[in-house]
Amino acid sequence: MEGLTIPRLSAVVRLGSSSACAPSTHTPLNVYLDCPGILLEYIEGFPLTDIALHAPREDWQQICEDAIQIINRIGDRHIRNEDVKTRSFIVRKDPQSEKFRVCMVDFGSCVLRKPDESDDEWREWKAMQDEEGAIGLVMQRQLDGGFKYTRSPESKQLMDEFQGEDSGPLVVKWKG
Repeated sequence: MEGLTIPRLSAVVRLGSSSACAPSTHTPLNVYLDCPGILLEYIEGFPLTDIALHAPREDWQQICEDAIQIINRIGDRHIRNEDVKTRSFIVRKDPQSEKFRVCMVDFGSCVLRKPDESDDEWREWKAMQDEEGAIGLVMQRQLDGGFKYTRSPESKQLMDEFQGEDSGPLVVKWKG
C-alpha cells in the first residue's frame, strides 16, 4: 500500500524545544514541549471532495470505489479510522497510465486493534464507525447520480448485525 494508496513514510521526527527543566519538578521541559511527528511523501492532486471539478463524470464511480477499497484494505490490517472523511483522500492522475489514482493521506485518528480485543468488540466498533459509509454515502449524495454506492458484503453484514437498518440513524444493538 505504501507509495501507492498511502504516502511513503520518509522519517519519524521530533521537533525539539529546549533542554531546560521545569523549576518545581526538575522534569525536562522537552517531555512536555517536544513535538513528535512523521514526515510523509507529498502527494500532488486534489481532494476527493473536489472530484466534480477535476475529473470527468465517467471516472467518478471508479475513483470513489478506489477510496472505499483503500479504507477496507486498511481495516483488514486491524486499523480503524475514527474520523474518516472524504477530505482524507487525494486524487491524482498517473502520468503514465493517464488514470486517476486515489491516496489516503489523513491517519491522525486511526487506532490499532488491541491485542485483547475480541472479534465481537472489534466488529461492533467497526460498525459504529462505518468508515466505508462515511465515504460511499457522502460521495453518492455529493455527486448526485454520478456515483452509486453499494456496500461491500462485509460492510453490509456489519450494518445488518449491529445497526439494523442501513439508512436509519446509528442504533447499536448492545449485547449485555
